[in-house]
Amino acid sequence: MDVITTKTIEHLLLPPGGPILLGFIGLLFWRLGWGRKLFVLALLLQWMLSLPITASLLTAGLESYPALTDKAIANSSAEAIVVLGGGRYLDAPEYGGDTANQRVLFRLRYAARLAHKTGLPVIPSGGNAVYSGTAEARISAEILRDEFGVTVEHIEPRSHTTWENARFTAQLLKKLGIKRILLVTTASHMPRSMDAFARNGVDAVAAPTGFVYRPDGKSSWLNGLPNGRAVQQTEVALHEYVGRIWYRFK
Repeated sequence: MDVITTKTIEHLLLPPGGPILLGFIGLLFWRLGWGRKLFVLALLLQWMLSLPITASLLTAGLESYPALTDKAIANSSAEAIVVLGGGRYLDAPEYGGDTANQRVLFRLRYAARLAHKTGLPVIPSGGNAVYSGTAEARISAEILRDEFGVTVEHIEPRSHTTWENARFTAQLLKKLGIKRILLVTTASHMPRSMDAFARNGVDAVAAPTGFVYRPDGKSSWLNGLPNGRAVQQTEVALHEYVGRIWYRFK
């Protein structure tokens, strides 16, 4: 299944697309009893998936790898840092073209921090999933060099998915003779990434960044009100859960 088809299905099923599609079907069959029930169900589902508390609970089940301590970094025995792509800011007018999106910048910043701490080389991974143009790995390499002072010698520019990140990076690491890596990606993406890299024969130490869930966060009645940020966070979490199930069939 190609990337565009996969993305289309994903947008139709995950929030907000999924509940909206259910509601639309309910409206089409409004005169039938089940149509009205389906419409109400869609409203309730959209409300539930738009709540900060829902997003927080879903994310909590994903951010299972803790942040690395300085001691863990020093004792990792890693030989390189691999940082995964995750989308781009298209046609950014202030940059004169495509650049990394916010999620990827989180990853690049932390990869650069690790590089400065350890002196290890950084290998960005990421191709061009949907749009034509420069591979994400090349964009990441330029940002690491120009904005974080990290020179990149090797990139993995072919991957379209997390699974391909792992598969193609494994091939590159084997060619370079690298046995163990620090794997940098966002915390909620880490379980699926670690599984993919392990199953492709890569010995990786999880180096997560961009944590969202706060177990000691203060509760508020606002957590019972829907907002756009919660919808986005819920969509990301559900994408990861579905992805982990999908990868079981790889």
